[in-house]
Amino acid sequence: MIANHADAQPQDADVSEGELHARAHALVNPASGLANDYLNLFNEVVMLIEQLPQMPELMDDLIAWRPTTYVEYFNRSNLPGRETTLDIYNGLDARLRRKFEDVVAELDRVATGAVVSIRRHHRLKGANDNDMLMQMCERSGENLRGILKRAVEIVNYGQGEADEDAQRRADRLMRVRLAAAKDVDDFYKMPRFNTP
Repeated sequence: MIANHADAQPQDADVSEGELHARAHALVNPASGLANDYLNLFNEVVMLIEQLPQMPELMDDLIAWRPTTYVEYFNRSNLPGRETTLDIYNGLDARLRRKFEDVVAELDRVATGAVVSIRRHHRLKGANDNDMLMQMCERSGENLRGILKRAVEIVNYGQGEADEDAQRRADRLMRVRLAAAKDVDDFYKMPRFNTP
């Protein structure tokens, strides 16, 4: 099964915990307060769907895919700073959060529907109707990419919230920047080398 980025362990064992925590703040986009890493869940299912006609061995991975909420994703995550990511999420403007969650719910629904349809086709036709499978996968991939693009725009730009006034936006951005600055300060205050 394809590894979930949220479950990945840090590659560099020599990196200090403070540096890892500082890196985690890079996950949260200050324009929105949302972490793009979560969208990897949907990038994964799109990749599985689009590659399935050429790589039928991905069928088990596709069937095993399940939607996961933003909170569940980071609760299961081993990424450093996941608690900060969730704290920021819990403090988001309610309208921005609702807009993001609505797009995620649409992604969940369309992705789950695609997986069910592809599984049903596979069960009934097996490898006997690859043309139909290719069409299903292409159509599903396009649909998911369109919705995923809207989610990416919200994460990257905080858009979709025209009714968030300038002061609330400034306050939200300042909270994210102050938290990131504190983590960087904490990192530089930590000793670099263990001395006897």
